[in-house]
Amino acid sequence: MKVFLIMRWRKLLQGRYLFLLLTSFPFAAQAQQPADTLHYSMEEAEKVFLANNLSLIAEKLNISQADARILQAKAWPNPNLTVDNIQVYNTPETSPSPPLFGHFWENRTFGAQLQQLVYTAQKRKKNIRLEARNKELAQSTFTELLQSLKAEFRQAEAALLYLQEVRGSKLYQLSVVNTLAKSQQGQLTEGNISQAEMYRIKALQISLQAEINSTFEDIMEKQEFLKNLMAIDSTSYLVLHSSTQPEALVQQLRQYSLSSLLDLSLKHNSGIESASRERSVSDAALSVQKAARVPDVTLGVNYDRNSSNQLDFVGAGISMDLPVFNHNKGNIKVARLEVQKSDVLYKNKVVEVNNAVIKNYAALQKSVQLYEAMDKDYLQKLDGLIGGVSRNFLARNISLLEFLDFFESFSGNKVQYYEAIRNIRQKKEDLNFLTGTEL
Repeated sequence: MKVFLIMRWRKLLQGRYLFLLLTSFPFAAQAQQPADTLHYSMEEAEKVFLANNLSLIAEKLNISQADARILQAKAWPNPNLTVDNIQVYNTPETSPSPPLFGHFWENRTFGAQLQQLVYTAQKRKKNIRLEARNKELAQSTFTELLQSLKAEFRQAEAALLYLQEVRGSKLYQLSVVNTLAKSQQGQLTEGNISQAEMYRIKALQISLQAEINSTFEDIMEKQEFLKNLMAIDSTSYLVLHSSTQPEALVQQLRQYSLSSLLDLSLKHNSGIESASRERSVSDAALSVQKAARVPDVTLGVNYDRNSSNQLDFVGAGISMDLPVFNHNKGNIKVARLEVQKSDVLYKNKVVEVNNAVIKNYAALQKSVQLYEAMDKDYLQKLDGLIGGVSRNFLARNISLLEFLDFFESFSGNKVQYYEAIRNIRQKKEDLNFLTGTEL
């Protein structure tokens, strides 16, 4: 059975399909990047995101709506004018009366009333205060969305930068292996190496190309996410560049202790601030419901012509609901419970944020420790080492197994280095969001 599988594998490797696949590797790698490429530093990309993001633009409109509600709350109720008791026709019993002017409305009656609703218990002032608290909540909600999207955007930037670097490293490794395979093909023709060695090198080619393709798929996924946030042309291709060196980033993060981060989160975390604003809104809403127990007053002035004991009668009146059956107890109780609920949610938010800060701080420390444990000089020389190992293999100074072992080890070390930098950047953004600051 094993012999059969080996023979099948050899036939597949010797087929035209594999030959076309391997000879097309360099062209496939180059054709994956569209011509419409946009080059941004990470800071420049963020500026585009902040200016164009549609979710942020929509959330800003909520603040404008809150301003409009404050304006509406400041408005007094309109007066009410009523004209009634208009006499449609005269009868013999109609009392004589002079016309209003000329011969108009002679011996006829009508009535008019002007009323004005007057709020009591400072209802207008308390409603203005409630809408002002709602505006503050809208501003906090916008800040929370802004910080959340900014953290997601920066983490996606770090991921895309990592994938770009990994792909670039893999493409270089593939070029080394392609050169090696071309040389070994000549050695195979001359009978200096075995077919098995050539198969192993070609298998490495296939493996590298599969990794490059997989990385490119991940790149396109991050591209889609970032372009959606930046609201830019979907056909464009993003290439990011970082202006911050990893060493400087690590040194910058070293100055923050866990206790200082917890203090910052309590003062500036947007989620905690929104929960605090919710409490203020609940307090203001309770004040409005308490004021609703007191009935409002309607003041009125009425005029009557020729339907009372005098020709032009002018009177005044006042009306109000009698608080006999409805004292607004249910709504007041609901508002009180809302205050209690918002207070509990505020305390819960503080606990959640503190726990998240502790978790992410510990994860950041682990990532920093891993990065600092790496030999940077060695990592910077890895590409050169890969080329050197290839040359040593061609010179027969090392065996094929040793070459493959060295190649895999060097390649894995390079990816681990990029992963460590990515993790530090992403954990930093987690803490930026939790503390509401720029660490």
